[in-house]
Parts: sequence; structure tokens; C-alpha cells
Amino acid sequence: MSDLPKHTICIKPLNDTIEVESGITLLDAIRNTNISISADCNGRSKCGKCKVKILNQSQLSPTPAELLLLTEYEVENGFHLACEVRVDRDFDIQLPDVKELANKNRMAAIQNVDIKIDSHLKKEYVSLTKPDLDNQVDDLLNLELGLGLEAGKLRIPLSILQGLPSILRKNNYKVTVAISGDLVINIEPGDTTLRSFGIAFDLGTTTIVGTLINLRTGQDVAVGVRSNPQHVYGADVISRLEVSVNEPGGLNKLQKMVIATINEIIDELTRSAEVHFREIYEIVIAGNPIMNHIFLDVNPRYLGEAPFIPTFRECPSYSAEELNLSLLPKVPVFFLPNISAYVGGDITGFILAYNLHERSETCLGIDIGTNGEIVLYHAGNVLTCSAAAGPAFEGGHINCGMRATEGAIEKVVLDDDQIYLQVIEDAEPRGICGSGLIDVIAEMLKMGIINQNGRLKNRDEIDNLWYRERIIEHEKGNRFILVSADDMQAHEPLVVTQKDIRQFQLAKAAIAAGIKILFHEMAIDITDLNNIYIAGAFGAYINKYNAQRIGLLPSIDPNQIQFVGNAASAGAKKYLLSNDARHNARQIVQRVKYIELSRRKDFQDEYTEAMFFQASDLTEEKQ
Repeated sequence: MSDLPKHTICIKPLNDTIEVESGITLLDAIRNTNISISADCNGRSKCGKCKVKILNQSQLSPTPAELLLLTEYEVENGFHLACEVRVDRDFDIQLPDVKELANKNRMAAIQNVDIKIDSHLKKEYVSLTKPDLDNQVDDLLNLELGLGLEAGKLRIPLSILQGLPSILRKNNYKVTVAISGDLVINIEPGDTTLRSFGIAFDLGTTTIVGTLINLRTGQDVAVGVRSNPQHVYGADVISRLEVSVNEPGGLNKLQKMVIATINEIIDELTRSAEVHFREIYEIVIAGNPIMNHIFLDVNPRYLGEAPFIPTFRECPSYSAEELNLSLLPKVPVFFLPNISAYVGGDITGFILAYNLHERSETCLGIDIGTNGEIVLYHAGNVLTCSAAAGPAFEGGHINCGMRATEGAIEKVVLDDDQIYLQVIEDAEPRGICGSGLIDVIAEMLKMGIINQNGRLKNRDEIDNLWYRERIIEHEKGNRFILVSADDMQAHEPLVVTQKDIRQFQLAKAAIAAGIKILFHEMAIDITDLNNIYIAGAFGAYINKYNAQRIGLLPSIDPNQIQFVGNAASAGAKKYLLSNDARHNARQIVQRVKYIELSRRKDFQDEYTEAMFFQASDLTEEKQ
């Protein structure tokens, strides 16, 4: 029993009260509840996202980190960073009014994928012969014969075997058997063959998407979306890895968080579609390697240490009861195989869904996110790499950044004397998401507000008087007013800072350099490229012309750039419905060659060059 004094924290507007030991941070105190709070930097006092308002401690002085990361208004009105405040007294705190509910259509958009349904799961109705004194067939053999199997060919779990004599006799030997491969998942009274469902999960670093699928028809029945609750321990997978490895009980804590969220999605899907959880017979997970390791409570330490060896690439299936999922105990959970330590089953799913490994043309596949995974196919060869872009594309480490939820600016156009904005849900703007950030930087470049080096110019360097007035010259770097405080009826304007531009340059340079390295390795030129396929919910909303202007995407005919939506979900769906797809997924993993960018001597040079907004990537730039 700890001898440390206890303190009470009351969290508004939820009116939750918690008791914590003295000395821990407010961030850790909140993390120990079920309350979500953003902490992109995992409590390192770098991102400024874990803001709380302290209601009863006006004398609490701001720390140097808070003076750097908070606005003057926030400092003057009692806001603090939860990671900077040590609990040494009772606190009343208020969480910011931020809606983090994901837009289902955005996160789960799946383009049509050609799938030949050949499900691993079979449901067969059998009317068995009643045994008598002349035919003393045992129940298990009777079941095997009724299914057309030889004796001993059926794997039946003990718990189902124990209930077999009762269910056969209660239902006059007329039952339906749900079988995955040769494993009995359930035995049900009567004929239930028309009710057969599975769930395909995209286990993302930022968002988890579950799609309930009719295994007979291949139809999507319902979609459930949740933010990955692990984001309170950092926006990127490396932060999660560090928590898993360095914090006592960290790995198990992260696993329980994601399992709880998966169960929430299962509950939502079954309720919205009026499907009983007992009618779900298979689960497929498509995730990156670190997410997969954490999901299984497998130590991911060696993914982060050279030579970057995962515990598994092709993972065995495990049962729902082993993973504490709210399903029938013996429901198998399958995982799309990982390609390497940093290119996972989500990218295997991308390749599988859109057949990127067997196209006739040279094509490039890009999943733009915290980790930018890139696939290049040419003349029967497939290369892939992972570029550590960081969270900027998802609003992380951006002054007014936020995810693509209600109130996020998603599109920006600058005219000579006006700024046109498109805001998600037509709400009042609260921040800017990744697609909006691409737009505003490309537009500022076009209007001559920033230069090719990414420097946000001083007022006297800008010809346009209207935009000149929107520049705030600041000792910490210039800022550009995107939405004034008056326009929002707010205390502070929405601004793009010099630091935001630098963060964006780092992210886009990682992707652009990774693309160039794959072309070097394949010994081909950009002119050989026929098509680009952009995956991910974020990718579906970017302006491809602006993405090319800033050098994020190669300069090819924009008509050759296609957005394919949530490719990981599409691949998981294909894996769920098709035995051929499962075979192809294993072949993909064996066939794809992974390029480790950190070992390439030319990567740093390409990365440095890609930081600039190259003149060849610009159109109508005003110098």
C-alpha cells in the first residue's frame, strides 16, 4: 500500500471524480479513466494538445513549455497542459469542448472490389439419422457422416462437444453446423444457414473501422468507427512501442484499450444491423505490425531495434475467447500477414484489394498517414517501403490541427482578396485537418506568401495588400491568419504558423523521398509510371493538383491518379470472403521486397531535397 497522499480531481463537464496519488501528472490521472484526451507527443510537452482548464487554482503559474505552446488568451484564462501539471492538491478541471467522433463515410469509404465469394466459413444444415439399437452410431460420427466427412476429420472444441448430445436430441437431430475450415464454431437448432456474418477490421493507428459483412452475399451490412484510444499515449506507433516496452504494464494496458474498442464496435454493429453476436463466425484484422503485436499482447520491442525483426509476419489465428472478444468463444480471428517490421497487413490488404502485384502497367500505391507506406510495381517486381511521415497529415503537431471531424477545414482556396473554406459538416471552423493543410500551403505558395524554401514571408515582402494584413510577424516565427477571431466570434484566430509549415515539409519530404528511393531501386524513371493509387480515408479528400504542386505526389498526368478509399478494410473484406485471397496474401508477403530506407545512403540526400517546394512541382507561383 502506497503511503503517498491522495488528491481528488473533478473533471468537467462530465462531473467525473477520481482519486489519485500525489505526484503524478494530470495527463496520467486522466489516462487512468475512460476519458479521452489528446496527447500526440505522449506527454513530452511538445504537441500542446493535452489542454485543460483548471477552475480552482488561478495562482498556478504557467511553465516554460506552456508559455511556448499555449496562446496568451489560454495562459491568462487558466489553461494548462495536463502533462505539465503535477497533482499536489485537489483540482477541478474542465476539458475542451472537442468532438472526436469520426465521420463514418470518411473513415470507412470502400470502393467496389472484385471478390469471388469462396468463404472459409461454411454453414450446413443436416438432418441426421436417429440412432437406435440396430444403428448405435455415436453423436460425433453421426455429425461427421451427416456433413459428408470421414471419421476424425472434424475438429470440435470440448465445450461444443459437451453440448452436442443435448442439442441433437432437443432438436430431433436437425441442426446447422458453422464450420471454419475443419473447426466447428457452433451448432445451432434448426436451419440457420441464411444467417452468416463476419467482421473485417482496419486496425489503424488513428482510427479503427469495423465492417459487418454478410458472408453469403458479400454485402456490407453496417460500419462502426472509433478513434484508436491508444492516441492518449502518442499519435504515432513508435510512441506506442515505447510505452509497451518502457512502462510497467504498458503493453497490457494498450492491448486492453484496443480490445475494449473492438468490443464497442462489435456491439454497435450488431445493434444497428439487428444481428445477434452469435451469428458472427469469423473476424479478420488488417493492421500495421506494431498494432498487430499490441493487439495480441506480444512484446513489440524488437520492431524498434535493428535489425527490426517482428515476432511474426504470418500470424496463426486465435479464438475470440483467447482475445476477450464479445463473440462466440471459438470464433477464429485471422490476421492479414505483415510484409516487414514497418509494412503490415494493412498494406498487404491494399495490394490484395486492388491487385497491385499483378497489374499490366507500372503503378504506385501510397497510403498517406502517420506512416506513409509506399508500393511500386513494375514488370512483375514489387517493392515497398515505410516513410515515417509523422502525424502532420492527420492534424498532429499542427498549431490549429485536428482530425477530419466536424468543424475541420478540409479545403482552402486563396483568391486575390478572399479566402474560400470548406468545413466538415458546414460547421463553424475549429481547426484544420490534413487535406486542408495541403491546400493552404499549396495556395500560399501559389500566392507568394511562402517561398520555395517554405519560409513564411514578412509583411513587406508580400505584394498583395490584403494578404499582407493577414501576416502576424512574431519572434517565434511568422503566422498567417486563415480565419480571423472576429469571423469565428472567438478569442484567437485560426492561424498557420512557420512551425506548421516546417512540420508539413518534414512529412511530405519523407513520402516524396521514399517514392524516389523505390524508383532508384527499381531502376526506372517517373516517366515510366502509368498510375498512382492513393489509399486511406485522408487520401480520398486531398486535392491531387495541390499535392503535386507541393511535391507530395509525382508530376504525372493528374488523370492517372486514383483514390481508392479505405484499402485496408477492402483487403480485410476480400480476405474474409475468399480462400483464394488468403492464398494470394501469403504469396504477396513472400514476393514483395521491402526496402529499409534507413540503410540507404541516398535517402538523406533525397529527403533534404524533398523538403523544398521544387519549381518543377509548382504552377502559377508568384515570386
